[in-house]
Formats: sequence, structure tokens, C-alpha cells
Amino acid sequence: MRGSEVILRRLSYERVATALVLTALSALACVACAKSTRTGIEDTPDAPAGSSGGFVPTDGGPVAKAPECADETKDVFVIAEDRSFYSFHPPTLEFKNKGLLNCPTGGATPTSMAVDRDGIAWVRHSDGAVWKVSTKDLTCEPTKYQPQAESFTKFGMGFATETKGGSTEVLYLSDSNGAGLAKLNTATLALSFIGPYTGDLAGTTSELTGTGDGKLYGFFVTSPAQIGEISKATGDIIDAKPLVGVYAGSAWAFSAYGGDFYIYTAAADGNLPRNGTGSDVTRYRPSDGSVTVVKPHIGFKIVGAGVSTCAPTSSVN
Repeated sequence: MRGSEVILRRLSYERVATALVLTALSALACVACAKSTRTGIEDTPDAPAGSSGGFVPTDGGPVAKAPECADETKDVFVIAEDRSFYSFHPPTLEFKNKGLLNCPTGGATPTSMAVDRDGIAWVRHSDGAVWKVSTKDLTCEPTKYQPQAESFTKFGMGFATETKGGSTEVLYLSDSNGAGLAKLNTATLALSFIGPYTGDLAGTTSELTGTGDGKLYGFFVTSPAQIGEISKATGDIIDAKPLVGVYAGSAWAFSAYGGDFYIYTAAADGNLPRNGTGSDVTRYRPSDGSVTVVKPHIGFKIVGAGVSTCAPTSSVN
């Protein structure tokens, strides 16, 4: 092949290659342009790692709301000394008997309870074991939680959301021997100590309740009893309110609902079914500071109460 022919062919190859590159670049530009003019899932940024998904706002779009809770998760639930299980609706003060809790515990009895957003009651028994109980049909499922060797062999407990209005929650424990506050990972069942209570309530026994506002409260067994807001991060007592005339007695439980607190206490001689009195239900209303026995001598002795973070956090008529 002559030199002039080699040169011509080389120029021809270079022109073809250049044309192919320009064509490819043009096609990519068109794809990017088309994507920027569309709306849809590809315009939505990926949810950050660890998020629930669906809560990251799109550019210029509304913020998605947390999923609605089922109605049956919004009431309070209580367990009686005889293992009967009730729902309690604070606006009407009505208790409904849902049946008898019959977990195969080998004779251990319920002593404390917390309820999660799925309507599952986490029930601690007198042997330290924790069972998961459906609030719909009372079916029982054992957990592999192992009671601690020293502190947190007995404890009160309650769920609180991580943030105000959030849908993720944490199960908090309060050591009955006064060690303070811990949290329980409900997936791994690993317990993490947070810190001791502070001030006049240091070393005090308490039962816990939390809210969908991300707050945690304790019913402290003092004389008279007190309700205190607890720092979820440190265990410090943020504020405390003495409840004049309220004493824990022989059994106590605690729940929040609609901006108020409900305390379930049995006098030292109120041991049903022998004398037919049972627990009193007392309401503490922070909005006006009132402490009122709203339902005396209910006919059964409450030993545990739980309310999910789905329950209302403001006044309910």
C-alpha cells in the first residue's frame, strides 16, 4: 500500500472514531436531560442508613407522616394479680376483661409490663423471665432474656419514642433495687446501663411509662409517691412532683395517656379476692396539678400496666 493511501485511511479512521465519541456524549446528555424533567421515584433521594424509609422529603414535596397506629394499640393494658388481662380506656374509665394470661411459666407470676407499638406486651415475671404477649389474643412467646446476676433482676419498664412524634422506640428498665435506668435492645435482648437516678430520688424504686413525645417518666415509690421526668440519656431526674395522698401500697403500676398520668395502687390490706376491694385508679393531671382518685376499689389488684407510644399525648375528650 502506498504512503498516500495509508495517510488517507488513517484520517478516515480518526474521523469515524471522533464521530462515535460525539454521538455517545450526545446520547448521555439527552438521558440526563430527560431524567431531570421527570418526576417519580428516581428523583427521591435514598433513605439514610438506619432510617425507617418513606420519611425523607422529596425536593419541594411534603414530608411523609409516620404510619398510623392500629386502634387497639392506643389503650392502656393492665394485668391483675390473678393473671386476668384487661384493656383500660381512660376517657371512659372502662376496663374490659380480655381473658386470662396463661403463659407456661412454671408458676412464675406477672410483675411488670410494657406494650410496644405493635400491640405486644412485654411481661416480666417473678422469676425474672420476660414473655411477649399479644394484646389481641393473649398468645405467649418466650424470649431469651437472661436476668442479670446483681442489678436488674427485678425491674419496672416502659417504651418511649426516640424523638417527638417518631415511630421508633426504646424499651427502658428501672432497677427495683435502686441502681437506676437501663435500656433493653428488643432485637438482641442485650441490656445497657444508662445511669443512676439523681437528687432526692437517687436509689429509689420506680415503675416506668413513656410517650410518643419521646419522654420518659417514673412513678417513684416514696412517701408520698412521686412522678418524675427522667433523662433517657443519663438517668438524671429532670423534674419531680410529689403526689399528696398517694402511696404505693402492696402493688403499683403506672401509665401515661392524653397528657395525664394514671396510677394503679392497692392498699397494703387490699389482697383480692379475699376482701373484695382491689386497686384504686388515681389520675395526676399536670395541666392543673390535680391528683384525683377517679375509680376506687375496682375489684381486682393490678400488678402491671403498659401503654404503647401510639397512645394520645394530648387531652382527649
